[in-house]
Amino acid sequence: MRGDLKRSTTTRRITAASYGVLLVGVIALAAYSVVSIRRAREPRFDGFSSQMSNGLDKSKWQTLGGTWRADNGTIQNISDDRGARLMNGSSHWRNYVVDTDVQLLGEAGDAGILIRSSQEETGVDSYHGYFAGLRDIDETLILGRADYGWHEFQTIPVHSGVHAGTWFHLRLLAYGCDFVATATTPTGEVSKAILRDPTCLPSGRFGLQSYSTGAVWKNLQVRPATEQDLEAMLAVRASTAPEFRQFGQGTADPWSERRFIEPMLRELRNHRTDPDARPIADLRLLPSTPLSHVTVDGVVTLVSPTLFVQDASGGVAVATAPGNTAVQIGDAVEVNGDAEQHDFSSTLRNASVRLLWSHAPVAPVSVTAAQAATGGFDAQYIETEGRLVEQQHGGGGSVQLRLMEGSQPFLAIAESAGLAETLRSLEPGSRLRVRGICVTDRAFAHNEIPFAVLMRTVDDAKVIEPPPWWGTRHEVELFIALLAIFLAAQVAYTLVKRSQWRAISSERERLALEMHDTLAQSYAGLGFQLEALCRQADPDSRMRRNLEATVELVRSGHQEARRNIAALRPTNLERMGLAKALELAAYAIVRDGAIDVSMSVKGEAQRLPQNIGDVFYRIGQEAIANAVRHGKPGHIRMKLIFGKSSVMLMIRDDGAGFSVPDHPAGFGIRGMMRRAERVHAQLHVRSLPGAGTTVVVRAELPKSRLSTWWKKVSFRDGEKQRSHEGSL
Repeated sequence: MRGDLKRSTTTRRITAASYGVLLVGVIALAAYSVVSIRRAREPRFDGFSSQMSNGLDKSKWQTLGGTWRADNGTIQNISDDRGARLMNGSSHWRNYVVDTDVQLLGEAGDAGILIRSSQEETGVDSYHGYFAGLRDIDETLILGRADYGWHEFQTIPVHSGVHAGTWFHLRLLAYGCDFVATATTPTGEVSKAILRDPTCLPSGRFGLQSYSTGAVWKNLQVRPATEQDLEAMLAVRASTAPEFRQFGQGTADPWSERRFIEPMLRELRNHRTDPDARPIADLRLLPSTPLSHVTVDGVVTLVSPTLFVQDASGGVAVATAPGNTAVQIGDAVEVNGDAEQHDFSSTLRNASVRLLWSHAPVAPVSVTAAQAATGGFDAQYIETEGRLVEQQHGGGGSVQLRLMEGSQPFLAIAESAGLAETLRSLEPGSRLRVRGICVTDRAFAHNEIPFAVLMRTVDDAKVIEPPPWWGTRHEVELFIALLAIFLAAQVAYTLVKRSQWRAISSERERLALEMHDTLAQSYAGLGFQLEALCRQADPDSRMRRNLEATVELVRSGHQEARRNIAALRPTNLERMGLAKALELAAYAIVRDGAIDVSMSVKGEAQRLPQNIGDVFYRIGQEAIANAVRHGKPGHIRMKLIFGKSSVMLMIRDDGAGFSVPDHPAGFGIRGMMRRAERVHAQLHVRSLPGAGTTVVVRAELPKSRLSTWWKKVSFRDGEKQRSHEGSL
């Protein structure tokens, strides 16, 4: 009982210890998860210069408009797009500060830093986030917020001016709902903009942005921000020290203060629309001849290779005259031109384009490929799906994606070299969601393709389903893998057979040595003693005659033992081949006898598989020995016949013979039959009393020679491995 109590106590202790270890493990895992989540939400972006030295890493940076490149630790946008952005970081980042040096490359624009950004799309101010930058039109440091529309909070003068080609150090901090931006000139002058936004965006990524000018950034650093960092930036002495501005205090609408919407109102007053502007869909009602001069208002949906404008009723292609105002995707414009009718849409020829104001990009219309093929969405910004069939690359870096949705084919076209380079990684068979302008013009959609989609950015082609695994590439890979497995199995099989052959050879060698050292030596010693006794006996006595008979029996047994020892070590079969080895074996068996032996070979001689060669050799030995022992023949004829898919051995003697039906199979015949069965060979014994005996054995050769070829290639000594397993 005491032992049971002790065991119960031990069990409880072990159980408690196990629960304790499990609890510690759970706590450690939870702590690790919390730390990992916190680390994921902390901004960690180091080594900008080293990262940029090898080019722009597209797996970490997302481009939205512009022409971006990395060079010697700097990153550049060499285009004058309005609202070109380059994004990085995590959407979970909350409190952090961004430092960089920035230089404007052109005039009449601005460039700077984005912070707490999210839901970015291509287009002017098409994101949610905060921006601080330098603007050369009014030579100011600006700080504002975009919500698919620009809201400017602070414009702080830079007294030394903002000039192209001059480096400024720009810093933007976000902590809670407080935002501080500073710009430092090469002479050390500091401008500071401050904002408190009660309805602030809580988290988001960071990025670089330029508007209507190219720009260069270097020495970029992003790190977590603390309250001490906020106080330190607020304490910076600036040439202009504005009061801490709390936005929207005491008003129902945080954007209602006139100070922050005046720039937008001034822009609207300077860009009023034409009251005679028509809806784009009404252009289809105009006569085809003569061309009607019309005015339409809309939002730019595509700039290159053709300008497309869209309003709520439809879209239209615009052929502009040289020298017109450059526009960007998302701009609201007024277009004047001659309406030319097509099958499903119109084109404005000899058109002039006037910029009205920046506008949020148009959202795509989700349609099926069959709906787009009807032409009802011609010249409109659409979104559709299809499975990629192939890619076709053209001159100038353009690429065409041939897609199929059900039985409906269509094209997705990218004219930008940078976009085409990104699309090269798409695999045939992938299911894609593509966005772009739907066109039925034969210049883009070939005669057999009802429509094409003109894509704009890298985000316009997204993989929503990878290609099926069972494709041509994977079939080839599977075949190669199976071939490698097969070859490995062949190697393993050969190694096993080689090991077996070595074991068999070693055992036969041991048996041969044992028989030589015991049985053969005993026969020799016995014969020597009997010969000595025979010489001592009276020549005419009966004992002398009995001793001579006994000596002859001992001599015959000695010869049989020598033949068996030689049979255990058939070196001739390995060195000379089956025909020559059998011929030599026959001569050895009939030695000192009056039996004529001959061997003939018919067909193209070839190396036999080791198991078949060994079985034929053993059966031939047994047949010759049986003929000599029982038939007393005068002639033994052997014939080896090689066919295309088989080999046959025939041994015929003219001895006494026997009646096969009446004669029970002896040990020798049973042994031959068993050997033949091991290699699936056919054995036939034909004999008649007084007419000799014929033994025929026939075996099919392996149809596939791959195993034999592999052995010859992999093992140069493969011919030395001929197994004699059939005799076991």
